[in-house]
Amino acid sequence: MGQRADFMDQAENATEPVVDRALNEQLAAFPLFAGLPPESLSRLAGSGVPRFVRQDESVLQQGEPSPSLFIVLSGRLKMTRSLSNGRSVLLALFNPGDLVGIAPGLGGGPSDSTVEALESSLCLEVSRQSLLTAMGERPQFLGELLPILTRRVAECNNCAVEATFFRVEPRFARLFLRLAESVGQPRDGATFIPVRLSRQDLADMAGTTIETSIRILSRWGKEGVVETIPGGFLIRDQAPLARLCGD
Repeated sequence: MGQRADFMDQAENATEPVVDRALNEQLAAFPLFAGLPPESLSRLAGSGVPRFVRQDESVLQQGEPSPSLFIVLSGRLKMTRSLSNGRSVLLALFNPGDLVGIAPGLGGGPSDSTVEALESSLCLEVSRQSLLTAMGERPQFLGELLPILTRRVAECNNCAVEATFFRVEPRFARLFLRLAESVGQPRDGATFIPVRLSRQDLADMAGTTIETSIRILSRWGKEGVVETIPGGFLIRDQAPLARLCGD
């Protein structure tokens, strides 16, 4: 009861609304976990402890081990990786319902990236030991959870591949289309992206320079494709972005 009371107190103080329901019901509302049987959802929820993460606070540090993985309940996190040349590359954003820190959390090795809150967020911290105990008590739990874990690892790896394989402008196009799909909100015939990212953040995520980021966003703004507005971005026309991606 103490953990659940803390969860509700933290939820009330979070900047993003958290659904006032039992935690396993909230997990079931996320597409990633919707297919889990009720007993496994309850075990997953019972394996974790709600943790409030303030803006810019990290849950994982590059090069350090982690005893836990995290499920985002509200807010947003970002994953960055420091390179040998001193640059930092923004690899991925995590939204409510996403899993974070799977490899270090389960494997026990050092994290290959840093994950910190893009805004004040609420996460469910699931310790490796608690998860292993739950799997031991319900052996089929591993088989039910494994497709979820492996899919999320593959998606994060794909972010790094895109940052080096595609030309710069298609990388930006893929980034904004991905944001539109995951967090986009309809607004007067356009799509609002409620995520604040600086030109440097976008450059890091696309693996390019801030000058290139400024140039592309400036041109897209003049062409009526993507507009920077308070609180995020407005995609006025997705068709040019899709053409850049070859879709």
